[in-house]
Amino acid sequence: MFQRLTVYKIAFINIFFAALLMLTWHKPLLVFIINITAFLANGFFLFASLHNIHRFLRRNDERLFIGRKRTLIVFSSVVYMMFVVGYVFFDITTRVLSICFVSWTILMLLTHLFSKPISILLHTIFKKRRRIAIVGFDDNANKLAEKLKSKNNHFIEHFDNKNISNKNTPLHTLSGYIDFARKNHINEFYISVPKERETEIAVLAEEAEKHCIRVNFISPQQNLKSGFYHVHYIGGLPVLKRYREPLKRLHKQFIKRSFDIAASSLVIIFILSWLIPIVSLLIKLESKGPVFFRQLRSGRDNDNFTCLKFRSMYSNDVSDLIQATKNDARVTRIGAFLRKTSLDEFPQFLNVFMGDMSIVGPRPHMLHHTEQYSSQVNHYMVRLYLKPGLTGWAQVKGFRGEIRNIELLKSRVDHDIWYMENWSLLLDIKIMFMTFYNIIKGEENAY
Repeated sequence: MFQRLTVYKIAFINIFFAALLMLTWHKPLLVFIINITAFLANGFFLFASLHNIHRFLRRNDERLFIGRKRTLIVFSSVVYMMFVVGYVFFDITTRVLSICFVSWTILMLLTHLFSKPISILLHTIFKKRRRIAIVGFDDNANKLAEKLKSKNNHFIEHFDNKNISNKNTPLHTLSGYIDFARKNHINEFYISVPKERETEIAVLAEEAEKHCIRVNFISPQQNLKSGFYHVHYIGGLPVLKRYREPLKRLHKQFIKRSFDIAASSLVIIFILSWLIPIVSLLIKLESKGPVFFRQLRSGRDNDNFTCLKFRSMYSNDVSDLIQATKNDARVTRIGAFLRKTSLDEFPQFLNVFMGDMSIVGPRPHMLHHTEQYSSQVNHYMVRLYLKPGLTGWAQVKGFRGEIRNIELLKSRVDHDIWYMENWSLLLDIKIMFMTFYNIIKGEENAY
């Protein structure tokens, strides 16, 4: 019964409730009964969808995340229940309630019917055209290629897995695949190979990760020794992926980006508009040099971007190589205050608005440090699957500032990967509140 719940059924039932309300608007008792019935019915819809989600989660089945129907059912049920509550407690008239029911139902149906062209449009706007290579010509690989080629937002390169050992082709080694991917800006490999070749492909996966290239396996029966993999479904075909990445889904990217634009716009208009002149004057009064410190840092997929900060040090030649340390002689007096209160990071809201950064994400490192740390810490480059952030899960958990040893860096990377795999808008909001609280109470590693 729960599985048969559809968007169309909910739409029909709520339009039916709206029609009854319009016909009985002059009879308060009937209106009350209809509203209670509508509230209970949508409460049932909500319970049914949440029951489905819980059932799928227990099976560790990710297919629920690719269906827009279940999301619409949950969201719409909550909205309808809010309409009824508004009628009961906030004196909304019967006619207004009916109009709300009908208007929201039409909007829900339009979203459901035109979600595909909307998704294609958003892909075009956000330029999220993923470039994918498939290695293997067995049934599973061919089916996946057909599935992905049917989506207009993918570029597909399909290789026979024999090319890995064929000396007569340009892709005769595992490193050849990596070089090809880097030159052609390929983001992901989907590989289907015989089980006996598992070890060498695991090596390919580890090497590709260092270049922010994902490697996924089309044959889930493989007993991969290189680590724990998650089962993901593409058009019903199971695929093994090393990491969960909620933010690969377009609607979640849209939610996060919209939140970033809204939050950064408010900060730019209401804070930076007066903070920049004041801080600029204080910086200029104490030392010579520019107001803003600009530095190339590692962004998403290891693309470089110019990170902005208020200059907190005297001008020096080693700022791109050496991190700030405790009691660093390069830090000015006003710079020490800015760093202690994290005000030096506020110009990065401009980076957020321009799309180079996000409000929440892994902190961006200097290019020199990215190169150094990637060779010292396993899975370091995975944190670059995301846009860097003004603050992050690692920072609010105390892993910020100077990296004094590799163990601290490993903990920071682990926290960044955890954030990537467990992203939600509520988690971002929680991290923002934790960041604000840490600034108020003061942080030991802020120097």
